[in-house]
Amino acid sequence: MNDRQGFVTILALLFLILLSGILLLQLAGYQHQIESYDILIQHYEQSLRSK
Repeated sequence: MNDRQGFVTILALLFLILLSGILLLQLAGYQHQIESYDILIQHYEQSLRSK
């Protein structure tokens, strides 16, 4: 029974590492999206000023 508990523990750790990696990728994508929106807003403001 002890071998099975060790296997389940390793499996749970791998699952948590996988979820952490997915979360980091999501956060990086969210940061990139914010930067893109900032650039879009800047260009829009410049186009309004030039009219």
